[in-house]
Amino acid sequence: MIHWILFSTIATGLFYGLYAILLRRDRWFQLSRLYLLVTLVFSLVFPLIRLPQALSTSLIYGMQAEPILLREVTTTSETATYYPTDIIPIVYYLGFAVTLVALVFQVIGQAAIVLMLRRKHPVYGEKDGYTIPHGASLILLPDDTAPYSFFNQIVVGTRSLSNDELLCILAHESLHVRRTHTLDLIVMRTLCCVAWFNPFAWLMTYEMRAVHEFQADATSLGICNRKEYLHLLYRQTTGIGYGHITNNFQSIKIKNRIAMMNKPKTRYGAWKLLTVLPVAALMMVVGCQPAAEKANDTEEPTTVSQTVPADTTPGQVTIAASDDASALCAENSPEFAGGMEALSKFIADNIRYPEQAKRDNIQGKVLVRFAIDADGSVADAEVLRGIGGGCDEEALRVVNAMPKWKPGRVNGNPVRVQYTLPITFKLQ
Repeated sequence: MIHWILFSTIATGLFYGLYAILLRRDRWFQLSRLYLLVTLVFSLVFPLIRLPQALSTSLIYGMQAEPILLREVTTTSETATYYPTDIIPIVYYLGFAVTLVALVFQVIGQAAIVLMLRRKHPVYGEKDGYTIPHGASLILLPDDTAPYSFFNQIVVGTRSLSNDELLCILAHESLHVRRTHTLDLIVMRTLCCVAWFNPFAWLMTYEMRAVHEFQADATSLGICNRKEYLHLLYRQTTGIGYGHITNNFQSIKIKNRIAMMNKPKTRYGAWKLLTVLPVAALMMVVGCQPAAEKANDTEEPTTVSQTVPADTTPGQVTIAASDDASALCAENSPEFAGGMEALSKFIADNIRYPEQAKRDNIQGKVLVRFAIDADGSVADAEVLRGIGGGCDEEALRVVNAMPKWKPGRVNGNPVRVQYTLPITFKLQ
């Protein structure tokens, strides 16, 4: 949960920053609309993706053809006890429920208002001579209600409006209906419910509303007299905040809308989005979690049990029988001081089941490759396949903490020998 909250917020902030720099002041409205929706969805989804980690190609050290597979180590533990951070999922789901319920009531409430207006006031359509999209309905009110659209319903207060001004408003709201802008807002607000903790998600929703208005203004200017349209905008002194799910004629600051009307469309606006690709790739590399390996239940290795000391995590460490020692190609293979039993005891005494992995119910096999150098020291330890949750780091820590081995020899000379150690983390 913490991983998802952290990386989704960072990614959304980066994508929002790129939008503010590259697209906010440009007239590539449809591209901006797609960018805001896709990047917000990507930011919320990619931290949840678990990518399989392919095993790296084995390197050749000295005369060794391939790494030696050591005995598999399995560490088991009881499930985690309560931690203060355990309250985070509770707070998250509470916030999600509150924001989602608020959105549902808002949509239902707006639908009820439109239905009530349809019953109380005349409803017009395209067949009545009004320039509105096919299938849309126009509700004309005898007051100063600010014009807005909700799905295919257009509501306009006609008091003090001339016929030309009504034509401009209908052109504006009709664009919202044709482009299904209400659906955009509901999708963005739903994503904001999922990421209610993320300020950048709410800012991107506001930017989506601005793009909607810029698109509608551009369409209206192609139909209305520019001076009359600007005068009409100045007359709109009230509006609906960006938290609402209707497309209101005066929902974005007039100053920003007028500034956008005067901006030319740049020639290379679409190419700016290429800068998003490296950011998305970086997020995938850093934020995606490795997939846990499925346990292989078809093989039953020979095991011996050792009790974990009192200061370690409760449970047992079991060591499976190793591969045949004849696999070594060095004449005298490296030796851990005290032999394999001593190595098993060292791992049993030092391994810890990470608390984060227990809280997140993470289990699986971590594959660590390391080399015993010519002087007997452990070198170049790396995780070939991990499962996350701190298990990879713990396995690497234990391997790097091993004392010096007796080095292997070929023709009497010390050589570097590579090993692969599987460590399985399993919850009881």
